[in-house]
Amino acid sequence: MALISKCGLMVEPQFGMSVQQLVETAVEAESLGFGYVFRSDHLLPTDDSRGKDSPECWTSLGAVAAQTRSIRFGPMVTPLGFRNPALLARMACTLHSFSGGRLQLAVGAGWYEPEYKAHGFAFPSFAVRKKQFEEALSIILPMVRDGKVDFDGEYFSAHTDCLPRPSGRMHVIIGTKAKSLVRLAAEYADEWNFFACPVEVYRERRKLLEEAAGDRKLEISRMGPFLIGESRSQLLENAKRQLRKFGREERPEAFIDRISKAGAPCGTPDEVARQVGGLVDEGVEKFYFQTLVPENTAMTETLARVLKERL
Repeated sequence: MALISKCGLMVEPQFGMSVQQLVETAVEAESLGFGYVFRSDHLLPTDDSRGKDSPECWTSLGAVAAQTRSIRFGPMVTPLGFRNPALLARMACTLHSFSGGRLQLAVGAGWYEPEYKAHGFAFPSFAVRKKQFEEALSIILPMVRDGKVDFDGEYFSAHTDCLPRPSGRMHVIIGTKAKSLVRLAAEYADEWNFFACPVEVYRERRKLLEEAAGDRKLEISRMGPFLIGESRSQLLENAKRQLRKFGREERPEAFIDRISKAGAPCGTPDEVARQVGGLVDEGVEKFYFQTLVPENTAMTETLARVLKERL
């Protein structure tokens, strides 16, 4: 089976994207054979720019569910600091049932302080956010797996049934590189997702995950940017296009070198195939490719071809 069925596109609508464009990207990903499409759950552009369209995550996921048929989809990731866990679980169960069991529920502890404060949410210390995250999981997991919950915590409480009941088992992903949250992923999640990083950092976190999980098996996935071109000149042009979109005055060669060192697959089809294949050898089972210029469909098509034909 081609690797593309275990891969997906990751979209960042907070940088200026309409719901219709998100849906078009999801439909394209499905037609190309990708198994997944994810979108960020951010309330503001996370590069500190302002004045851009930033469609809300969960309402737009409903549009994705309605306009696709087979691709699995979800947030990557939903911060539990500004999502009430009981309500989030109900939203997830509704969308999971409507879509025929395709929702992938990816959650995290949150990190971008300005979006919290701009919308009236407190942004406490990491220690508090970790405790909130644990309590939220104590509500969400029983609701999406058993359909009901009875829990009282310091930050969250819930005593309710989840109706409609989940249609089939919902896949729960915890996305993090924080060591304490990696341990929580090992205990509770079906999948641990990490953002692109040097392989030495990944190996350290994977060892921690395996030690905490013991005999419990969970999938490992990687999310992060990529850059591919059929030739070196096309690769440079794709880099220029991304830099222009974000208004960055950086030489494309320097940009490619910088994100490559950070762990992003970059290069011609042969080079990207080798890089992704190396990560497969390191135990990464799924890949969610962050497309920051989703309108560059030629680059997405090249990536799909590599994943189908060379991996």
